Amino acid sequence: MDRGDRIRRVVAATRRAFRFATFAAVAARAPLAAVATLAPVAAAVALSPVAAVAQEWPTRPVRVLIGFAPGGPADVLARILSDYFGKTTGQPFVVESRPGAAGVLAGQILAATPPDGYTIHVMSFAIVGAAKAMHADMTYDPATAFAPITLLVRAPMVLEVSSAQPVTTFAEFATWARANTGKLNHGSPGVGTLPHLASELFKEMIGFESQHIPYRGSGPFAQGMMQKELQWSFDSANTAIQLLRGGHVRFLAVSTRERWAPIPDVPTLHELGMKDAVWPTWFGLVTVAGTPRAIIDRVRDGIAAAWKLPDYIARVHALGFEPAITTAEETAALFAEERERWTPVIRRHNIKAQ
Repeated sequence: MDRGDRIRRVVAATRRAFRFATFAAVAARAPLAAVATLAPVAAAVALSPVAAVAQEWPTRPVRVLIGFAPGGPADVLARILSDYFGKTTGQPFVVESRPGAAGVLAGQILAATPPDGYTIHVMSFAIVGAAKAMHADMTYDPATAFAPITLLVRAPMVLEVSSAQPVTTFAEFATWARANTGKLNHGSPGVGTLPHLASELFKEMIGFESQHIPYRGSGPFAQGMMQKELQWSFDSANTAIQLLRGGHVRFLAVSTRERWAPIPDVPTLHELGMKDAVWPTWFGLVTVAGTPRAIIDRVRDGIAAAWKLPDYIARVHALGFEPAITTAEETAALFAEERERWTPVIRRHNIKAQ
C-alpha cells in the first residue's frame, strides 16, 4: 500500500469515525463537543490491524479447496460459493480439487497455509469426524489445525433396502435382519464414510451381523445397490433418491430429527424409537487455525446472504441438500460431537484407512 492509499484510508476512516461519534453523542444526549472525544477512539478502532484486514480482504484471489474429484457435490458446492463471492467481492475464488486419502491430502494442504483467509476448504464429515482415528500417520489434527467457519448444507441419510427383498417397513427390516444375521451384505462409498460408520453403529443398536462392502465412490456404490449385490445400506438421501425413483430400493427411515420434505412419508429413526440415531450428512467450510475472526465472520456473513437468494437456494436444492448456516462456535461444537460419536465406533470395529 503506497502513501497515497494510506492517506485515503485515514481520511475515509476519519469521516466514518466522525459520523459514528456524532450518532453516539446524539443517542446518548451528550453535547456535540463530545464528538471531538469520541471520534479519535472510533478512528483508532477503524484503523486497528484486525479491522483493517477485514475491510481489505480479499485483495487477491482466494483458493477454495475440495478433497474430492471434480464433478461431485463438494465440487459443485464450491463453485456455487465461488460464483457468489466472485460477484460480491470482485476477486476470483478459485476451486482447487486435491483428492487423495479420502480428503486427508486437501486438509494437509490447508493446515500448511498462512492464516490470512486466502485458502478456505469445503470439508465433509470424513475429515473432522473420522480421519484422525483411522489414519495413524496423519501429520495434523483436524481438531486443532482448522478454524470452523460455518456449516454449508445438510441432508439426511436414509436406511434403504433392495427392492428385491421382502421388506417394506422398519419393523419388518429389524425382524428380517435378525433372522438373516451374518447372511447379508451392505455397502458404502468407502471405508470410514458416514454411511459406513452409521451402518456399523446401526447393526449394534438393532442386534445383527452383516458384511460391509466398500466401494470407490458414490457411483460404484449406487451400482452395487442397483445390481442387487447389496441387500441394504445407509446412503446420503441426496444421492439415493435416484435409486428410489428408479425402483431399485425402498426407503425405510431417515437419519434426521425431522422428516425430509422430498419424502415426507418416510419416518425418522428418531420417531421410530432410536433416539440417538440422528446422523445427518453435511458439508462445512473451514480455514486454517489462526485466521483473524473478522475474516471468518465476513465469509460466514457472505454465505448467510447467499442462502437468502432464490437462485442460490435453488442450486443447493438441485444437489439434494438444504442450505445451512451456523456460527463458528456452533460449527466447532458439531465437529466435536461427530468425533465423540464416531471415534469409539471406529475403534470398536478396528476400522483403518485403505
